Amino acid sequence: MKLLHTSDLHLGHRLFDRSRLEEQRLFLDWLVDLTRSEAPDLLIIAGDVFDTGTPPNAALELYYDFLYRVSRTSCRGTVVTGGNHDSVSTLNAPRQLLNRFRVHVVGGAMSSEEELFVLKDEKDRPLACIGCVPFLRERDIRQPRAGESLDERDAAITAGLREHYRAVSQAASVFSQVPFIVTGHLLAAGGGTSSSERDLYVGSLGQVDASVFPSSADYCALGHLHRGRIVGGHEHIRYSGSPLALDFGDETQKSVVLAEFDARRLSSLEQFPVPVFRRLVSLSGSLPEILWNLDDVAGHGEELTPWLDISVTDQVPEAQERIDEASATLSLEILRVRYTRNGVGEDSWEGADLHLNELSPLEVFKRRCESRGEEADDELLRAYQELLVIAEENLTAGMEEEEL
Repeated sequence: MKLLHTSDLHLGHRLFDRSRLEEQRLFLDWLVDLTRSEAPDLLIIAGDVFDTGTPPNAALELYYDFLYRVSRTSCRGTVVTGGNHDSVSTLNAPRQLLNRFRVHVVGGAMSSEEELFVLKDEKDRPLACIGCVPFLRERDIRQPRAGESLDERDAAITAGLREHYRAVSQAASVFSQVPFIVTGHLLAAGGGTSSSERDLYVGSLGQVDASVFPSSADYCALGHLHRGRIVGGHEHIRYSGSPLALDFGDETQKSVVLAEFDARRLSSLEQFPVPVFRRLVSLSGSLPEILWNLDDVAGHGEELTPWLDISVTDQVPEAQERIDEASATLSLEILRVRYTRNGVGEDSWEGADLHLNELSPLEVFKRRCESRGEEADDELLRAYQELLVIAEENLTAGMEEEEL
């Protein structure tokens, strides 16, 4: 049995208000081709299918077209689980219809039996049992207690996660002769982060170690982190990473994971590098250095025009004009030009031209604290992030009630 593992597609994502749909379409075309050539039995998309709970119609069309094309290959099933960016109702709405195309969708927490999916061969014999665990919100796994400390809360969340996976593992025990695979969309300790993981909530439902996953699992297909990596030294517990760089600070080289099983034994793991359809390039230096480096950026043969984020360390009145002129000649696209003081990378409020949509909520909060002469220590930032999570969950719940 072979499975192909990816996550964090973030369909509909925009970078500085620029649509990424063209790159995402090219990736999905490539993934369909890979599915045809490698012939996996199972495809797993481990959360954050969309970038927001209300994806644009073009992103929905891309998603449905992709699932239909995969269903026309030899792949016997596709598992799609919800992430923290996804709307449970948006993912679950076409669930029954997608079952007809061998697509099993779990947008939000369900009973352990409902989260279980048994992949079968052409003779209706079990090939694998998958515990399709989506992003779990706090309300899915515990009841908060008044007056509990942060450490007590974190311990209760970890216990709730462990119990959820234990119940799924117990439900899967009747299929002990085939590989048992679980999914997850959370932050596991040792996974690390990248700049595109919008201020991952410290101490949230993901700050756990590998022990929360059932020991009976032969492979854990994780999402949430945008860099592919293993967890706690366990080769079978891994993040595939996002298929595209989602920010200028994100690593460029991405991959998907192909896992192969011999009976229940994980026999091989292979990473397939995703082609770079568009480079995201950051340049910093004096104006002459920037203009010199623009030549190096051009001419690498990508399918799409590179996007640049430029930080200029000297105040030259005609800098913007000269950069625009050079980039147009070289067929490059500048998304942002910033001016920094003393070459140390600090944004100058004069002429920096920063907009709210270029800052995360946490960055706005930090700047607000600085403007009031207050120190944003770890405890304060953690409390603020908790409020952000609560607000996001309330907003998502409100939108889903309106849809109903």
